[in-house]
Amino acid sequence: MLLSKKWLQDFVEIPTNLSDQDLAERISACTVEVEEIISQAAPLEKIVVGKILSVNPHPNADKLRVCEVSLGTIDDAPVQIVCGGSNLAEGQKVAVATVGAKVKWHGEGELVEIAPTKLRGVDSFGMICSANEIGLATGQEGEKEIIDLSYLDAEPGISLAEALNLDDTIFDVDNKSLTNRPDLFGHHGMAREISALLSTKFSEFVPKKMSGGKGFSLSVNVEDPELCPRYMGVVIDGLKVAPSPGWLQKRLLAVGMRPINNLVDVTNYVMLEIGQSLHAFDANKLENSGGKEKTVEIIVKRAADKEKFKTLDGQEHELNSDVLMICDGKKSVTMAGIMGGQNSEIDENTTTVFLESANFNSACIRKTSQKLGLRTEASLRYEKSLDPNLSELAMARTIELIFELAPGAKIVSPIVDASNFELNQGPIVLSVKKLNSKLGFEIDIKEAISVLERLGFEVKEKAEELLVKIPSWRATKDISIAEDLIEEIARVYGYEKIVSSLPTAAVVSPIKDPVRELSRKARHILAERFLSIETYNYSFVSPVTLLRMKENLVDYIELANPVSKERPYLRRCLATNLLENVEKNQKFSDSVSLFEVGCRYIAELPGDESGEGKVLPRQDNWLGLAFAKKGNDQPFREVKRALGGLLEELGYSFELKVPEEKVAWGHPSRLAEIFVAEQIVGYLTEVEPGVAADLGLDSRTAVGEINLTRLATLSISEKKYEKIPEFPDVKRDLAFIVARSTEYSVLEKSLQKVSELLHSLELFDIYQGQGIDPDKKSVAIHLTFRAADRTLSSDEVEKEMGKLRTVITDEFSGIIR
Repeated sequence: MLLSKKWLQDFVEIPTNLSDQDLAERISACTVEVEEIISQAAPLEKIVVGKILSVNPHPNADKLRVCEVSLGTIDDAPVQIVCGGSNLAEGQKVAVATVGAKVKWHGEGELVEIAPTKLRGVDSFGMICSANEIGLATGQEGEKEIIDLSYLDAEPGISLAEALNLDDTIFDVDNKSLTNRPDLFGHHGMAREISALLSTKFSEFVPKKMSGGKGFSLSVNVEDPELCPRYMGVVIDGLKVAPSPGWLQKRLLAVGMRPINNLVDVTNYVMLEIGQSLHAFDANKLENSGGKEKTVEIIVKRAADKEKFKTLDGQEHELNSDVLMICDGKKSVTMAGIMGGQNSEIDENTTTVFLESANFNSACIRKTSQKLGLRTEASLRYEKSLDPNLSELAMARTIELIFELAPGAKIVSPIVDASNFELNQGPIVLSVKKLNSKLGFEIDIKEAISVLERLGFEVKEKAEELLVKIPSWRATKDISIAEDLIEEIARVYGYEKIVSSLPTAAVVSPIKDPVRELSRKARHILAERFLSIETYNYSFVSPVTLLRMKENLVDYIELANPVSKERPYLRRCLATNLLENVEKNQKFSDSVSLFEVGCRYIAELPGDESGEGKVLPRQDNWLGLAFAKKGNDQPFREVKRALGGLLEELGYSFELKVPEEKVAWGHPSRLAEIFVAEQIVGYLTEVEPGVAADLGLDSRTAVGEINLTRLATLSISEKKYEKIPEFPDVKRDLAFIVARSTEYSVLEKSLQKVSELLHSLELFDIYQGQGIDPDKKSVAIHLTFRAADRTLSSDEVEKEMGKLRTVITDEFSGIIR
């Protein structure tokens, strides 16, 4: 938002010894951020008033003229300038960009620095400018022609900025820092704030009293007062649309508003001055339900669903019942608080206007503006919760200005005021003790009261308390509790005046969270050693996915108000969302290895207390891992390798056992439970082929999960170090066929028990398929033999191999391959 210093000075005294920079810094430190200070004169540097002494044809170009221009130099020597303007004349005063000035060539593109040059063979030492070439365009016709300054009482050579009184300073204020201050979206409100900051005189705006007139019948019906707490209207006749006077145009241009005509400009001027948006309708374009003449009928109501409405910018919008509309007796004429319609806009034939000054629900305006992608100066203000009392002030000021600009204007209707609002203005009780405690020092109570009163609050001192009444312009949503008042006192008093000191506190180490530490270590291990990628999912799951995984929905906690209707349940395992991740990612990669750390929600197990005497569901932290790779038919082994390696690196000894209960969506034989210190801490399983197909998984997929909350309570294994063996290992492979139901863990124990020289064994293949009976499986293992005092001979190793073969054939009815 742009603020004019001169405009501000209409209401507040700014000390002459206070620089613009200091003022901006004071405003930024206490109220809102000033992003830039703009001097109106700066862009016009080296641009002066010149007087054309002669205009001659160019010898080599029909459309160019060679001008002799007086610039009021000491020797009064004229300057030769070649120009293509069609409205050049002898004796005409013009704007001349001298050598070194910067202009926009034909009003387009980047700034170009003027330098001596030759145009079609003739020397030129400057440029005679049009309005759009030097940033003075107002949008009026003819501004591409040379700007005629003959009306100015200015001598040649005087700076153009001085001649046009363009000596204002513009403060560019960040709108985002004004969000909670609707009272500052106008010069009047900002002047009040500056007055409080500088302790200088503030001139409250007191418009002339309004009174209704006769000639038109006017009725206003607000169907939903919650969306429109106040609506004021009046009909004014005897008008003539014309350009606004220079002073008004100049002020609008100074703050970035393009002048249009006197009636529209007045409403924009008042909006920028007071902060209240208004709208003027051509009264002769408004219809009423009875078809009566000189009757204005206004209805404030919600739009009809799928209603079409064309706004002033020519765009057609499709509306719904969430949009508030201003209607006449037969049609919608304005999108309330956002933009007017083409069907009632002011044009050059307008002589009678209906003037609206209203207050609208901030949330309604914000939602409509966002939905339609239509942001306007009006919506910007209304969505901040304007003071309903501004409607009356703005109406009075607008009528005052219309009468000033159009002497023949008169009010020809009653001034209708449909209001239904109530502001909570307190009083707020502010304890002096609380004030000092929050500030961190004892402030002079008279200083605190002075600050509040300068800001417009009414204060009564009672014992050790202040009773503070909130001004209406701060009572919409800004000020409501004692802490708000303390903040007001602190910022105006000056944060820089408050002596900073470190709080006194014991420096102690934070309490360690073992689950968090374990989780952090596990993340690093899986990502760095096993090249798995971490994923983040919400805790919500889809019933569609659960049913495909053969889960019972009754076991799941259903949310009363889910974030997404498609995911109303809380997960009982991480696999649900991980498998969805695998399905989406397998399209982009042949190998997918994803892990996640998150909570499970188990309703039937007790968790923490809720603070209301109730017990929450169990919410342990789990780590989940999913793996799938095209062409890999042993994903179970990969997950086992990763989770086993993770546990070993974390320092835990683990054991895999066949579970008593199967996982609903898991493979009937490729699954295991993970035990640490005789306690179940997790599981791993391959996804059952039918379920995998239903989930859209292209490759065999395995999943494993570990309960980090439980694991963190268990002791890690003691690390033991062994000497590097003096004698070499002897390695053998052994393949055999056993019953499909044979558990590898049982087989492993039996083999280790029978041979003292067997140092280790490792399963590297299980095969079930062609050439193997359906109730059998082929198992292949690596065997490592070692002796502590000698190198084993082939005979010794073969003897041990014989023992192992005997165990396989006798105890497990196996067939050696």
